Amino acid sequence: MESVKAFCERKLLGYSVDQYIIMFVVFTIFLPHYFSLAAMVGVVIYLVYTKQLKKVILGTPRGYWALIFGGMSMAVSLYYQNYRGFMQCVGIVFVAVFILYYRRYIDERLFTFIVDTCCLLSLCCFVWGLMEYASIVDRLGYPFDELIVEDSPVNRINSTFYNANYYGMMIQFLVLMCIYKILHAKTIHRVVFYVVTIFCNLFVLYLSGCRAGWLSFLVTIPLIFYINRRKKTSLFLVLMIALVVVIVLLNPEIFPRFDNIIRYFFNRTNIWMTAVKGIMEKPLFGRGPSAYLMIYESLGGRKAFHSHSVYLDPLLSFGIVGVGMICYFAWPVVKEIYQLYSRKINRELFGLIICSILAVLIHGIFDYTVFWIQTGTIFLLILNSGSMYKNNSYD
Repeated sequence: MESVKAFCERKLLGYSVDQYIIMFVVFTIFLPHYFSLAAMVGVVIYLVYTKQLKKVILGTPRGYWALIFGGMSMAVSLYYQNYRGFMQCVGIVFVAVFILYYRRYIDERLFTFIVDTCCLLSLCCFVWGLMEYASIVDRLGYPFDELIVEDSPVNRINSTFYNANYYGMMIQFLVLMCIYKILHAKTIHRVVFYVVTIFCNLFVLYLSGCRAGWLSFLVTIPLIFYINRRKKTSLFLVLMIALVVVIVLLNPEIFPRFDNIIRYFFNRTNIWMTAVKGIMEKPLFGRGPSAYLMIYESLGGRKAFHSHSVYLDPLLSFGIVGVGMICYFAWPVVKEIYQLYSRKINRELFGLIICSILAVLIHGIFDYTVFWIQTGTIFLLILNSGSMYKNNSYD
């Protein structure tokens, strides 16, 4: 009992009220998405009540641009009667305020707690995913041990993340977090825990049928070790990944949904071409989020909720002006990330951030899974974690 008490005191005590609130919001990310949204609304109400909102927004370089961008996107959405997009813009503002709040109170101890919590909660999602898969195969009449994965989204596991592809994106971040912890681990039992957690997440990624989710691992897993000067480990992983790729190419039936990948690629191509036409129609400001859902029919495109591309959908939704505002707002964060490496502040964190960005860019070739409250918030938490080394005074 004494050891348990000491562990709880070491891990859970000594944080500020604001840091406990951030912990709670992170916990809700692993619940269905409306819990996360409710928690972030609660954060904004709390900041207004405690008169911190102004400090949180102005205390971050160009922080007010998040509100300007949100307001402009709301106006554009309303102008085109894109009411779904308008509500998503409201959500963007709440997420942006939470991230600014996070930047204000993040430190090394809190970030370590957040990463540990995410890794631990991923095991809860793993168990939920197994139960979900058991329910699906029981309904469809398949034996569990054959690990059959259907194409239909309703017959693919998503755990608590609404959609199988969103879950796939989350798993990519979670696996990178586990590797980040392995690079910091000083005892073998901690290494074993994170390795087991990685394999659990990869197993449910397989069951989710998210094919694009595997592509980023071809690059990010060896790269994060290479960045941290584990060149032999990186080379070994490259060889193992190459071997697995050859096996899958020779035996495509062992990988779920691999046999129809060409057909799905041409479906994506149709969606991308429709998105390009939509961008050309309204290049400056777009039509607001979910613009693709508004235009696909009139442009003769395939039905989809978005354009399945992290490169096209922002331009389609927010236009050149909106994307430019995002880049302008993000530039100080880019400089923070670079300084982690150039000033040798935290090589492991730099590797985690760079590989998370690559995961989004590689997965984003075929899907737009980062534009979701759970995946987007986790990504932004990782992206802004370098702010804990800033010594700015906000008061």
